[in-house]
Amino acid sequence: MRRCNTAFLALLLCLALPLAAFGAGPATPEAAGLVDVTTVAPAIKLDIRYATPDNFTKVTVYPAAKCYLRADVAKRLARVQADLEKQGLGLKVYDCYRPFSIQKKFWALVPNEDWVAKPVEENGKPVSGSKHNRGAAVDATLVDATGKELPMPSGFDDFTPKARRDYAGGDKAALANSKRLEAAMQKQGFEPLPTEWWHFDGPGWQGYELLDAPINGSSRAPGGE
Repeated sequence: MRRCNTAFLALLLCLALPLAAFGAGPATPEAAGLVDVTTVAPAIKLDIRYATPDNFTKVTVYPAAKCYLRADVAKRLARVQADLEKQGLGLKVYDCYRPFSIQKKFWALVPNEDWVAKPVEENGKPVSGSKHNRGAAVDATLVDATGKELPMPSGFDDFTPKARRDYAGGDKAALANSKRLEAAMQKQGFEPLPTEWWHFDGPGWQGYELLDAPINGSSRAPGGE
């Protein structure tokens, strides 16, 4: 009887291992079907704020300054860059793909759906979150030919009315720059988020799954749980 039980338990263990591996999800962004934007548009400047303390959390959240996106979204962003270069301008990117576990940390800090998409899980599986978690959203601004940022109505991750697209105050040139960025992104199919001048969603984002593939081996913030 003991021998039979041992064999049965061994069989269960063999069956459980692939299920556990599946439940863990892809181990890297590349394994999840994401591409590094610099491989399709090397001229795009990167300023991945969450890989530095210069963000609203005041701590380094990403272990590497990488911009991963779905292949179609990355190609569209490359076309935006190409169009802007004809005008002597270009893109600087603040954020791209974001692991779901990081989204939960952001929500704990700013539980306001005007600014942070609420992460929802059912039975341990992500069912709702940010388009960033799908690799289908990008946060960006405009730069001139030297790489210098153009003035915008607010800074990145500014949780005030100045960040909204319907904000009409402040510097007129900054408002014009925001509209210029919006027009360039919309030309390639991106959808602007009303509350953040820097945020754009790729078309068809609904068809991409929520991911928690860690960036360069870890999606944990230093010192975080």
